[in-house]
Amino acid sequence: MKKTVLLLVLFLGTLALGMAQSKENDFLDQPYIEVTGTAMMEVVPDEIYVKIILREKDQRGKTELEQQEKKLFQTLQKVGIDVKKDLAVRNMAGNRYKLKSGAMKLRKEYVLLLHDVNTLDRVFAGLEQMGGVEAEVERVDHSQIEKLRREVKEDAIKVAKEKAMGLAAAIGQSIKEAIYIREEHWGGMAAQYMSLDAGRGSADAGVDFEKIKLQGTVLVRFKLWYK
Repeated sequence: MKKTVLLLVLFLGTLALGMAQSKENDFLDQPYIEVTGTAMMEVVPDEIYVKIILREKDQRGKTELEQQEKKLFQTLQKVGIDVKKDLAVRNMAGNRYKLKSGAMKLRKEYVLLLHDVNTLDRVFAGLEQMGGVEAEVERVDHSQIEKLRREVKEDAIKVAKEKAMGLAAAIGQSIKEAIYIREEHWGGMAAQYMSLDAGRGSADAGVDFEKIKLQGTVLVRFKLWYK
């Protein structure tokens, strides 16, 4: 009985494999045209993440950092930043480091979210005047990035269809439905960064960001038929 069941399972497995191979061959036997479509999009970043670091200098402990923090808040508020909404402390734990002298000093790190380069310029100018602070743009992004990526992919497949229609028409044929679609490549690139060094105390005002570049490539196979 066990032997019979085993043979039946092997037979069904072989049959299923044969059917799958047959379908694959049917797919390959169809007259089709294979093309790739590529689309690109450039968008201005509307999310700019700035890392800001305050460091204790005179070993006065927490009081000194509190004073620096108060000054930082005042500086940001002067240039129109809502510190409660757009400024956050990034992990105070572990923000101690040891000097060769053995003294422990404190540092406090923040992340600030901005939405345009003009505001970024004002923030860096304010921090430069404040002094004793380190700041740099950590990364840029766009609030609708996933939606924009979908749009690029949709544009890429439209390009592929137009290309296939043109090539097929050149030999007196036309295309029907797509029988295979594969995303071949997805890429994105951003952007020039800006930093303010506490030791240098300066930054290049008016530095702009490159646009975020989104690019997608899609491979598509369309059925062919004679007009």
